[in-house]
Amino acid sequence: MKHQILLFALFSTLALPLWAQLPNYPVDDDRRLGTPEKPVPELQFIGFFFTRLTGSNIAPENEFLRGQIIGRLFGPNSTTTKPQMAFYGEGRFVPLFVYRPALLDGLAIFRALLKVDVTWGDVNYGVGNNVGGAINAGTVNIQTLLANVELKINPFWNVVIGIQRIFDNVRDPNVNTLQTNQTSGNRLMFWGTQGVGISSYFNLSPVTIGRVGYFQLYENFIEIDDDVVLLMADMETRLSGLWELGGSLWYLYDRAQNEGGVSILGQGFNSLLVEYNGGARLQIGQNRYKGDVLWAGLNTSYNRDFIGGRFWASALVMFNFGNLNLFTPQGVSAGNIGIFGYTAHLSLSYKYGQTANDRFSLEALYTSGDADNARDGQYSGVVTGNTWGSPVGIFSSHRAYLLFPDVQVVNRYYSAVHDISNMGFGTTAIFLNYFNSPVPNKVTLKLGAAAAIANQTPSGVGRFIGAEINGELKYTLALFLEIGLSAAYMVNGDFYDSPLTRPAALASRPANPWVVFGTLSWLMF
Repeated sequence: MKHQILLFALFSTLALPLWAQLPNYPVDDDRRLGTPEKPVPELQFIGFFFTRLTGSNIAPENEFLRGQIIGRLFGPNSTTTKPQMAFYGEGRFVPLFVYRPALLDGLAIFRALLKVDVTWGDVNYGVGNNVGGAINAGTVNIQTLLANVELKINPFWNVVIGIQRIFDNVRDPNVNTLQTNQTSGNRLMFWGTQGVGISSYFNLSPVTIGRVGYFQLYENFIEIDDDVVLLMADMETRLSGLWELGGSLWYLYDRAQNEGGVSILGQGFNSLLVEYNGGARLQIGQNRYKGDVLWAGLNTSYNRDFIGGRFWASALVMFNFGNLNLFTPQGVSAGNIGIFGYTAHLSLSYKYGQTANDRFSLEALYTSGDADNARDGQYSGVVTGNTWGSPVGIFSSHRAYLLFPDVQVVNRYYSAVHDISNMGFGTTAIFLNYFNSPVPNKVTLKLGAAAAIANQTPSGVGRFIGAEINGELKYTLALFLEIGLSAAYMVNGDFYDSPLTRPAALASRPANPWVVFGTLSWLMF
């Protein structure tokens, strides 16, 4: 019975009404909750099923983009607003398998996380990710998200080897929920994806934790120095009472010269990929580069998760430094580009009622920008993992649906400011949310608003990106089984008066976007 209670507490955390709809993130932690009376099963299954029905005036212009569409709204992914309503259904199933052989007495744990995404009625009898929802189905469409082994050296130290999560947080993502990673550390603004490597999570003291990691983002030719490698080191400690202080230091080694990447989009600072993602595509022409990027930052929080009072506050600042050595395709030196940018984020929440869903929240984001890209030999904007993969930086604690990315999606993941660098122009944004649970842990309401301006702009246009209002109603049918209805409307600003920021086919500012969607989510175990 005790074990069932412990599992209930764990999955209650996973299934908080606010976050239960979030896809692809089941975890299997029961180690921090004490020793169960019964042995943990050697093989565990935890699944997440998510379905979304959407009505919107947003659709891609490119008719070949029938599978996954990611990136900046009104950007090169061809998404734009239309006078017609687009209506579609999508589905996701995410199974997590955990194998703990009793023979090894907890020394080694294997985890495998898979994903199946489909759009209703799209493709049948084929092979490929993010498709397979047409009549007869029959499509091979399973994606591998995790396949790793955790070596539990002792209760205070582990080593994870293989395909694993790469998060910008000191906490072990295998045993901490997505909600925790979205609202602590660096909030997945810079790194929130998965990849292959070796990482270690450890407790230096009862109040101090750490993480070091080596991740191979791209290998290309094994005999040539053309790799992209990420090294990460993070630490956090509880200062006193309810205060926490953390620090991060990451280094990225990029010698790939744009080789590799996502499909024909490539990867790196002058790739189509970073432009799709809404990041800064540096204008270096046909030149190649060898790059080094360093991130250094601090974050702090007070009374995280309302554990000791009604106010919850947090702040973070992150600096990115770097240098790109340019050279022509013939190998002749073509100069350097320096990189220096910074990010700041503040949040404050007040819990006025019984549950964590009875609260007001305020968030503010600032990222530095550069009006002339790198034409002067210096880029003064922010750099995130969206330069090398898609999606990687998935900032979403703001709970906006159109202005910034919303994670309640399957195959269509786009927003106006899709990367916090805002195409390299930087942004200042504010988010307000009101949450109420009139029937505790059964019904949840949310009303929200958001607005953003660009800190630098293309010449001759305004800075106002847009403003959004949104609302959401969630109802819990049964334990971990929930339905929801959400809607949002955004007013486009004069930032889109420039041909650099709006779709190429439009001669003026695009029409305002809107979206209404219903969801069904079920966490099964």
